[in-house]
Amino acid sequence: MKKAVFYILTGTLVLFLAYGCKKDPVTEETKVPEEIIAINKWIYDNMSQYYLWNNRMTTGIDNTKESDPEAYFYKLLYTEKDKWSYITSDYASLASELNGDPVTMGYYPAFYLVGTKNVIIVVCYVYPGSSAAEAGLERGDIILTINNTSLDTTNYYDMYSSKSYSVQLGTVTNNTLVATGESLNMTARVTSTDPAVEHKILDIDGYKIGYLAYVEFISGENDAFLLELDNIFSEFKAAGISDLIVDLRYNPGGEIDAALHLASEIAPSEVTESKAIMVNMVYNGDLQAYLTSNNYESYLYYKFKTISTNINMDRVYFLTTSRSASASELIITGLDPFMDVVQIGESTYGKYVGSWVMPDDNEEWAMMPIVTKFSNANGFSDFVNGLTPDYEVEDEQVNAVPFGDPSDPMIAKAIELATGKSAKSLKVKTPGQERFKQIIPAEMNLKNNLVINVELPGHSL
Repeated sequence: MKKAVFYILTGTLVLFLAYGCKKDPVTEETKVPEEIIAINKWIYDNMSQYYLWNNRMTTGIDNTKESDPEAYFYKLLYTEKDKWSYITSDYASLASELNGDPVTMGYYPAFYLVGTKNVIIVVCYVYPGSSAAEAGLERGDIILTINNTSLDTTNYYDMYSSKSYSVQLGTVTNNTLVATGESLNMTARVTSTDPAVEHKILDIDGYKIGYLAYVEFISGENDAFLLELDNIFSEFKAAGISDLIVDLRYNPGGEIDAALHLASEIAPSEVTESKAIMVNMVYNGDLQAYLTSNNYESYLYYKFKTISTNINMDRVYFLTTSRSASASELIITGLDPFMDVVQIGESTYGKYVGSWVMPDDNEEWAMMPIVTKFSNANGFSDFVNGLTPDYEVEDEQVNAVPFGDPSDPMIAKAIELATGKSAKSLKVKTPGQERFKQIIPAEMNLKNNLVINVELPGHSL
């Protein structure tokens, strides 16, 4: 049994690994190295068994003549529906990302196009204890330049992705971007990315409302992040909160174990105690039949679990944007059959399919073909255009207020719904944001994922 994980992902990760080979004196210009052929065979064998659209794969490709495993992988895909499967030759970096200890500056960016070419970065959030946090970077800060170099559509992502640099900040004054003169120095390092970046209890005219900003679904080493989540919900429970706001507006997804854990903290206690099914998984025909006939229940559905810190809510408010994807959408749809789920903000990304992360025997290459799709207890799935909010409120990122501030338009709307009192702050809008157009580079879509830790069953179909 080889260990594997499910992974929902958008975009592609393009990384290369050079393989040494002995040249054939007769056909050295055309012969494909045996180790490359072996990788191609590993790709094909697993795709033919596990790929969700295995009956729609491209045929007629001779994998003994394909010198680039990455290119070969993409030739096999059913591109009419599949825009997410990808392959990488850097499994170690992928594993660090999934474990919650990546090398990073520690801040999450939103990129905006100003005019036709210039780009600015708006900081959505900063991980506590990161290089960015120590430098003094905060949510809502505007980065005008990096290393005193202007950002544009040709260089902005490479500049942002560098491992060490200074950022020069700006602000919006009289509807115009103005430099503040402040410069901050940062160097990327291994950072603990606990996704619960902010939580608090809002006391609004006698109403106690819990607030949680949760930016990714990660369990952490030895479930450290889930234990911290338990501590947060213990605070909510002790305070006797009447309502809960979960801020997922920048959460691209993550592990289903973490999503299930959070959902089990929130759901009505009768749901968690009865261990109701939260989501069902569907695979290609042969794999579905195999898993069903062999009673691989852990592959076919995921149930709520009993947690001592469950706060037994009958209503929850989720804040979302187009960056809320995969596991974020799973928890929203998974809770919906069992309680009043109120979605505030913007439509979500629209990701309901998943992949197994499958490393090769050398743990150098790993591929993530789409293998499954999920549906909630009512069978709801295939939300290709995302989940539409019950109340549309634009996310204000330019000069954003801190997480949990009642004047934040999305939070204000949730407070209004919870208390029945008008939120005047909904009428306030920071001048300037309407002048900028947000752009999302393909590289950022790598984090739109759902990860499911399982054992890959050894079998032949």
